[in-house]
Amino acid sequence: MDLLSIFQSDSDGVRKSYVKNLITIAMADGQIDDDEWQLLTELGKLMGLTEEEIIKVRDNQEFITFHPPRNYDDRVQQIRDLVAIMTIDGEINEKELALCKKISLKLDILPQIVDQIIKKTSFTINKE
Repeated sequence: MDLLSIFQSDSDGVRKSYVKNLITIAMADGQIDDDEWQLLTELGKLMGLTEEEIIKVRDNQEFITFHPPRNYDDRVQQIRDLVAIMTIDGEINEKELALCKKISLKLDILPQIVDQIIKKTSFTINKE
């Protein structure tokens, strides 16, 4: 699957919604750290967004409507990207995990997929 092909046209707001979801996970602990921002901008650029557009999404999240990708594989890819953002610091915060699972449900995918993706790696859940 080619990430760029998912987002060639964003007339329905899928790209911005996708980036908003990434930002939501990154900000779950109250801030976006440098590693999270770097990964977030790399993923956004793969979707054809500029860093300025990503900043606009970050600064105007309340105006971005949720639009899931149309096909199942694209929705699973979004969950993988959410888990990547969540785990980039080597820890999983319970709030991040809960948000990932909530977004999974909004994407019409059982939240157990988040656990399955995490299980493929070795991360600890930080109970703050």
